Amino acid sequence: MQTSARSSRYRRLLGDGVEWSGIAPGASHPHANPRRDFMHTIERQREQLEMAGLRAFPLPELDWLDADISGFGLPPRFALLVPGASPGRPGKRWPAERYGALAAGLGLPATVVGGPAEAPLAAAIAAAAPGVIDLTGRTSYAALGAVARRAAFAIGNDTGPTHLIAAAGCPTLALFGAESDPALCAPRGQAVAVLRHARLAALEVAEVRVALAGLVAA
Repeated sequence: MQTSARSSRYRRLLGDGVEWSGIAPGASHPHANPRRDFMHTIERQREQLEMAGLRAFPLPELDWLDADISGFGLPPRFALLVPGASPGRPGKRWPAERYGALAAGLGLPATVVGGPAEAPLAAAIAAAAPGVIDLTGRTSYAALGAVARRAAFAIGNDTGPTHLIAAAGCPTLALFGAESDPALCAPRGQAVAVLRHARLAALEVAEVRVALAGLVAA
C-alpha cells in the first residue's frame, strides 16, 4: 500500500506485475481521492483498502504487547509522561520543566517513558516532582504496552510511544504544536484527547490540567 509520494519510488523499483495501491503511475489500485493529503492516515489507508476490495476492518488485537514489568517497581496507580519527540523537530516537544510542574500536582506518582536519549528530560521532570519513576531506555515495545495498560492515564507529545500507549487502551492526552496536524495524525485509541497550541512551548500547565480533567472524567 502506498501512503506517500515517496513510495512511488518503491513501485518503480518493483517493476511491472506487482499489485499496488496508491498514487504511483501504473498502480493496479489507484487512490484517486483528490483530498487524500487531508485525510487522517488511518482513514486514508482504510479507503485504499476499500478501493482494493477489502471491507472488513476488525480492531487490532494488541494483547501480545505484554511483558513482565514487575521489576520496574511501579505503584498500583500511576500516570505516564512522554516528554520526548523527534530531536530534529523541537517544536513538537512541550518543555520538560512544564511536564515537571504538571507531575508535581497530579496527585499520583508519574512515570516517564521514552528512549535512552530522553533520560535528561526525565531528570528535569524528577527535579520538579520528586518520586518520578524514570523508565527511559528501559521499555521494549511489549513492555511499553504492558505499562500503558496499567497506567491511570498518559500525557505525551506527538511521538511514537504516545501513539502506542493510546492504541494499547490507556486514556491519553496528546499535545500538539504547529509542526504536526492532529487532524492527519492524532493518536487513536479507546480514550484520546488532543490539546493543540500553535507554539507548544507556550502552552500553560493550567490548560493541560483542564484538558486532562476532561479526559479522565469522560
